[in-house]
Order: sequence, then structure tokens, then C-alpha cells
Amino acid sequence: MARHVKDLDKDVFRQILKAVVGALEGKDCSESVKAIQETMSVSEEQLSFIISGSYTLLRVAFRASASALKLEVFKEDLKELRIPDDFIEDFANIVYGNRRSVLEDAAVKQSIRLPTMEDMRWRVDVAISTRYSCTVLICDAFM
Repeated sequence: MARHVKDLDKDVFRQILKAVVGALEGKDCSESVKAIQETMSVSEEQLSFIISGSYTLLRVAFRASASALKLEVFKEDLKELRIPDDFIEDFANIVYGNRRSVLEDAAVKQSIRLPTMEDMRWRVDVAISTRYSCTVLICDAFM
């Protein structure tokens, strides 16, 4: 992504980020992406790299809590990824802005979850025969 972003106009990048934030919120952003591609001087390949990279970067940033991911550390990480300084501020404003809670909630709702156990009942069945005494534990788990 960094290679495709370095020659990009700041206004174009902000429009792309706006579409990415909309996608993070669960909105359909196909029309805005088409408008960006048609009106701006961005190739389809460049646009796809920037959108997918920005989306992934923001999803990972929202996984960590704001207290665990410090602003300075986040900015340093973006510099290591070779994101231009102009765009680092835009990412930081999204991750640490006033809409963080809305974006975190949307990210949690969209995330893939593994099945969890909600209820469990235990039962012990004892079978006695003339030769052997046998105890069997049976677990009924409900999801």
C-alpha cells in the first residue's frame, strides 16, 4: 500500500479513507469507490491496493483498545510501514477520533466468531452388571 500512496493527492486519499470508514461501519461503498475511480486520476489497481491496505490497517488498529495502542506508537508503526506523514495524521484521526466507539462496535459486529458454549448439563449413568461395575460420564453441551 505504501508504494501506491506516496504519489497520491491528499484529497483523493481522504475520499478513499471516507469510503473505507463507511465499509468499516457496514455500509455499501461501491458507488463512492466508482466515483473516486471515475473522477480522480487513480488506476483500478492502485485504488484496490490502497483500499485493501487501509481497511486492513484500520481493522487491526481497532482490535486493540485505545489504552493498549498508544497514539505515538501507532504513528511510529505507520512510519515503519513507510506511510507518508500527511496520511499518518488522517489514520490517527480515524483511530483516535470521536467516532472510535462507533467503529469499534461495527468491527465487533462484523468479526467472525467461533462457537461458544452457553449451557452445559452433566449426568452420571451407572450400569451394574454381574461381572463388572461401570460408570459412564455423559456431557450434554448446548450451543
